[in-house]
Amino acid sequence: MRPRFVAGGAAAAGALIMVACAKGTDSNGIADEGGLADDAGRDVNVVPVLRDSSTVGPDGTVLPPDDSGGPCVMKVVINEIKTDGTTANDEMVELYNPSACDVPLGNWEIKYQSGGGTAGSAGHKLAASVTIPSMGYLVFTPGAGSWTAGMSKTDGQIGLLDDTGTLVDGVAWGTVTSGSYREKTAATAPASGGSIGRSPNGADSDNNKTDLKTYASPSPGAPNP
Repeated sequence: MRPRFVAGGAAAAGALIMVACAKGTDSNGIADEGGLADDAGRDVNVVPVLRDSSTVGPDGTVLPPDDSGGPCVMKVVINEIKTDGTTANDEMVELYNPSACDVPLGNWEIKYQSGGGTAGSAGHKLAASVTIPSMGYLVFTPGAGSWTAGMSKTDGQIGLLDDTGTLVDGVAWGTVTSGSYREKTAATAPASGGSIGRSPNGADSDNNKTDLKTYASPSPGAPNP
């Protein structure tokens, strides 16, 4: 992925935070944001976030202290994906911010392509006010309209694009022959009801096969084992 650089720090680690005040839960029991919506007025799903206490990044790099006031490398990854489950459109995409500062995601998009590179309807565009906190997660599901379902469980690819349309991160699974979002070799496709996720949590060597493993049970809004 392409890191972005800013100055400043974030709040102290270890705090339980919400990206916005919850006003209810969707059919999957995931908290529903009270203050954020996409451009169609649909709510964005979030979960309570417990920041990681460590200041060491997934690649072993020591991150600057939250109160350092120095430059912070802004980085967001697609951390976990569930492509299907026991019910129709039972999908999930999780973003994770492993950096020491909050990252604004206003007007960013999550887009889907098939294994052959054809653009699909699955995805989501984030509202202008969305920010992902340091060491925090954003979880998207179809439950409250925050994710348009339609991923293939056997092969496909997801891209995270910033507000200029630049690809920030990509994850592909299964047999991928063409397209824009695969990083080197595609990851193994998840089993039905399972997921693929970065291992260790947030790992990003720009090779999907190396960075992601399959999980029998997804862990939305929490570190991958």
